[in-house]
Amino acid sequence: MVDTATKVREIQKKFNIIGRSEELKKIILARVVGKNILIEGEVGVGKTTLAQAVSNYFDSNFYRIDCSEEILTHSLVGHWDPPLVIAKGYEEDSYVYGPLALAMSKGGCLFINEINRMPESTQNALLTSLDEKILDIPKLKTIKANNEFFVVATLNPSAHVGVTALGEALKDRFIWIKLDYQKPEEEIEIIKKEVDIDDDIDNKIIQISQEIVQATRDNTSIRRGSSIRGAIDLTALITQYDNNTSTKNWIEAAIMALYNKIEMEDGVAKSKKEIITEIVLSILNDSDF
Repeated sequence: MVDTATKVREIQKKFNIIGRSEELKKIILARVVGKNILIEGEVGVGKTTLAQAVSNYFDSNFYRIDCSEEILTHSLVGHWDPPLVIAKGYEEDSYVYGPLALAMSKGGCLFINEINRMPESTQNALLTSLDEKILDIPKLKTIKANNEFFVVATLNPSAHVGVTALGEALKDRFIWIKLDYQKPEEEIEIIKKEVDIDDDIDNKIIQISQEIVQATRDNTSIRRGSSIRGAIDLTALITQYDNNTSTKNWIEAAIMALYNKIEMEDGVAKSKKEIITEIVLSILNDSDF
């Protein structure tokens, strides 16, 4: 039986990860039993950070591919280089290996970022590799996966714009782990780590920034609220003002920090600026700042 508690503490310490004990435990368990991992969560909840940390902890090579509708099978597997094929023929030196082929042959983690932005035809190229641990490259060879090969993929919730449904056959090859937003006290610690401030007034600024970002997640006019990055950016900005108790400055900084980090629900009459302004005023009115 694996001592997951010890491994979690070691990963948190080595990679400076705040919280995420339960999620790390689940990822470690899946890794130890040789299962592929699908991490679902909103933008900015730390999916990539956890995947890299676990991969590095197990001393695995790390290969990454960021998905979009333009990611085709050759982007994942590899392709023949035409000039080299003409010069040398269909030989090893003429082939450019993709991240899937490299991870399988050398061993290590294939990290697939936002897998539900990958076209269905490209998703299908993964099935044999995940199921049978083999990859056939026509005219060259068949790769049998190294024992250290595993896949970590991230999945944005279906409510996001620009995502496609993940095939049932592909989902069946993964262990599913959900990442929600972290607890407010953990987010506050993350902000402190990321923004170099430490006096009492700035600690209050951190708390207010976190509360503003939290409010964007709970607002019914907003489809997707801000990640912790919004609170980090807001904290960094507001501390640069000569007067960081000014309501006007808080609104200005919040609009800069959050405008690109939220998505509005369809049919909402108010603009992003108006919604952010309302949220800031509400949080400041409830604060003794």
